[in-house]
Amino acid sequence: MSKIWIPIIAFALLTNITADAQWRSKTHDVYNALVGIDVTIDGDLKEWDGMLDAVTGTDGTPFCGVEYSGNVFETHNGGKWTGPDDHETCFMITWDASAVYIALIVTDDEHEHAAAPAWNGDGAQLAFEMSGKRTAGHQMFLYNIGLDDKAKDILPNALNENPGGAGLTPNDDIVVIRDEVEKKTYYELRFTAEELQVKGKKFSDGFEFGLGICVNDGDKGAGQDGQKGWSGWYTHSIVFGKNSEHTGLVVLTSEELAVEAADKLATTWGSLKAIRN
Repeated sequence: MSKIWIPIIAFALLTNITADAQWRSKTHDVYNALVGIDVTIDGDLKEWDGMLDAVTGTDGTPFCGVEYSGNVFETHNGGKWTGPDDHETCFMITWDASAVYIALIVTDDEHEHAAAPAWNGDGAQLAFEMSGKRTAGHQMFLYNIGLDDKAKDILPNALNENPGGAGLTPNDDIVVIRDEVEKKTYYELRFTAEELQVKGKKFSDGFEFGLGICVNDGDKGAGQDGQKGWSGWYTHSIVFGKNSEHTGLVVLTSEELAVEAADKLATTWGSLKAIRN
């Protein structure tokens, strides 16, 4: 190799690393998913009790209100954000051989979804980059999930942007419940290994994949309806283009969620629901 190319290549690698470091989270870049719970897709997250506190970033805080490029919430198209009571996303992940399960707890002071597309209002978008390489140009499996404006029914027209899978089936793979009293929306989701085209149709310990979570926000005030901002985890994997390099890394582990005796639980379902109140 010509000597002149060595510093050029080194400079290019350094530039890529520096650019990458500008938006990668220093504390919440990797989610180590635990096992040990039996998930029922019903929107009641009681079986997830303790998971939010058990899996944390390197700073010891949950995957809740995670910053992205310096923002917990990114406003869009004239949107306004007044703090975590206005909109904030927490999430948990577990798995078994057949599927990955994701629970979202979204604090949102108002539910708004007058427009038809699932992303254009209060709704979640998820992107899976199944190689785990998290570099540009990889295929992603994309899903849009939202409730109608009455927060009753799952929008039927945009459950799946997946180029190869069958998509999610309401009540079997997805339940979304809005609690207007608590001002929270709960998503409970199942993504099978077959749906995500995993080799052998099974997940296993040590399997890695990229994941982006973008929960959009709309409000009912003048000019605040539709997609006026978002929170989540590596949201730019989904907004401003579909960018496989802008995903967080999920690592499936064989570590089980530690559950103490019933009278010594560190986190009850009630406290989980109120964790960001």
